[in-house]
Amino acid sequence: MSRGIPFANPPLALTVLEIRYSDLADGVVGAAIPGMKSAVHDRLPLTENLTEDTVELSIGASAPATVQRRTFPRFSSRDLATVLLVKENALILQTTGYGGWEVSFRPLVEAALAALDRAGPPDGVHRIGLRYINEIRVPEIDSAPGDWRRYIHESLLSAADPKLIPTSLQPTVWQGLVQYRTADDSTLMVRYGPQEGYAVDPQGPARRKNPPAPGAFFLLDSDSFWYAEDEVPEFDTEWMLDLCDRLHAPIREFFDLATTEKLRKEVFDRQEEDISESKHQPRQAYRSIDTRL
Repeated sequence: MSRGIPFANPPLALTVLEIRYSDLADGVVGAAIPGMKSAVHDRLPLTENLTEDTVELSIGASAPATVQRRTFPRFSSRDLATVLLVKENALILQTTGYGGWEVSFRPLVEAALAALDRAGPPDGVHRIGLRYINEIRVPEIDSAPGDWRRYIHESLLSAADPKLIPTSLQPTVWQGLVQYRTADDSTLMVRYGPQEGYAVDPQGPARRKNPPAPGAFFLLDSDSFWYAEDEVPEFDTEWMLDLCDRLHAPIREFFDLATTEKLRKEVFDRQEEDISESKHQPRQAYRSIDTRL
């Protein structure tokens, strides 16, 4: 993530962008489908409609619950690694096949936003979140928690420091959380720590191509988000893209600080024919991480 091209053996398991806006006027989502399909067809040629049910509970023991059913389009790549959802109150882009911010992800965001703007923009934008979930795996670390001292900045390993651990106890799995204020209206929240299995389900909504064999990994989960506080701004494509750039910058910087040069050169950039196990590896239960922003 520290450069314009992806690593040969990238640790990034999932990238998600979610833009939440005021509810679109009736019929706008359907009207947006032809223009959206044309705008993203080169990357996301598959289109289908999904149905989502929302249960609303009324106050009072005798008041019945109501179910609201909504239909919205999903645009997908042929390998199902990249998925775009266009809902009446949110646009969500997620991919397990990240090809870089400037050359791959950002242009797709721009095309989708411009298409929605042409169809009938929402009245305002309430929240924008950008999330990167990394599963950092090192061949010689095969069980948690593992010795990450040569690969991860020591500040993120303090929970495993022998001076902090009571006698006769051994840490197995732990997770840290830190939250930074990146601007008056934006925040970076990072979850980190050694884990087992998968953080992102290989068979999730955005499929993972040739996922690694399940095993020990170091989680680096960065969630950078903005939310409207004093006023709700207009739906403006250029402004939102600039904001996405600002949200992306601290994620990239934290990744470079958290990982060592040894890890980037000897693991992420190593050239091997067997970088990852075949997709025929048996699945293992994964440690679920909520990817909603």
